[in-house]
Amino acid sequence: MKIGHMTMKRICLSTVFAGIVLAFLTTPTMARAASTGFALSAKLPENQISANTFFDLKVVPEQREALTLVVKNLEDQPVTLEVSPNPAFTNNNGVIEYSQYDYPKDSSAQYTLPELFSEPQEVSLAANEEKEVTFQLTVPKTPFNGTILGGIYALRKADEKDRNAPAIRINNQFAMVLGVALTEDPSQTILPQLRLNAVQAGVVNARTSVTANLQNSQPQGFSSMSVEAKIYQKGSKTVYRKSKKKDLEMAPNSNFDFAIDWQDQPIEAGKYQLTLIAKSGTERWQFTRDFSVTAQNAKKVNEEALNLKKPSFNWWLLLLALLLLLILLLLAYKLGKRKQTE
Repeated sequence: MKIGHMTMKRICLSTVFAGIVLAFLTTPTMARAASTGFALSAKLPENQISANTFFDLKVVPEQREALTLVVKNLEDQPVTLEVSPNPAFTNNNGVIEYSQYDYPKDSSAQYTLPELFSEPQEVSLAANEEKEVTFQLTVPKTPFNGTILGGIYALRKADEKDRNAPAIRINNQFAMVLGVALTEDPSQTILPQLRLNAVQAGVVNARTSVTANLQNSQPQGFSSMSVEAKIYQKGSKTVYRKSKKKDLEMAPNSNFDFAIDWQDQPIEAGKYQLTLIAKSGTERWQFTRDFSVTAQNAKKVNEEALNLKKPSFNWWLLLLALLLLLILLLLAYKLGKRKQTE
């Protein structure tokens, strides 16, 4: 990573919404809201289908509705917020996020939240001021299954002094999320379906790795997922690399790259086999996939990774080779002397 581009961001997320239909969180405490410098709350409409404090709505095709939230500045100084209706997605740590308005749409998704909402807004608040912010929701004509999940994400805009700070300076960014769950049939039961997409060598957090892309292709989120992955060199029964993680979650219609760390060793070109088992509740998925790493790909990955361990030099092999060479030279010398004598 180049120092000139190093901007460490501490996201202080006070999440009103857990991110999955199966396990919503409650409203954040005032202490959490105070740590961000502002607070969010929803003005719940009549089509709210639960006692939750986020927007948990039953909608119908072509419905148009104004959704209003209240933003309050908790500080004695002005603050500006960037407020946007963001999609739910799964990050590469297996955690549901709402932090990117323009996050790429998953190939399995019918709609995403930004497609149904009006544009993001910039909201300026005086000291201790409270304002209502309204977004227009437009439900598509074509019906959808399951749940469209996302959140209204409020990010505190950086002060002028922070924007002018050197790139190496640590910048604090504070955000809150107010959840949005849209469904046309609350009684509908949809089971999650996990797919294994591309398996390839790459660099994750500056470390050599192999990533297995996992995709939840259904409009239903789930949590408490465990994943165990093992990699073998082709033709071998010995586990070459492995990774096991638990308590992962996936947003509806989302994917992420599950990483198998290479333990700071260079990636070697060759043929490999991946076995991966994922579990969530009573659901279990098992995959086996052969994949190859080309010499060109291995070279590229190894050049991009940091802190690779250099292969340890085996002095015993060197000494053995020198000893064998010495013996051969000695034998050749003796044979030469014998021929001269004869």
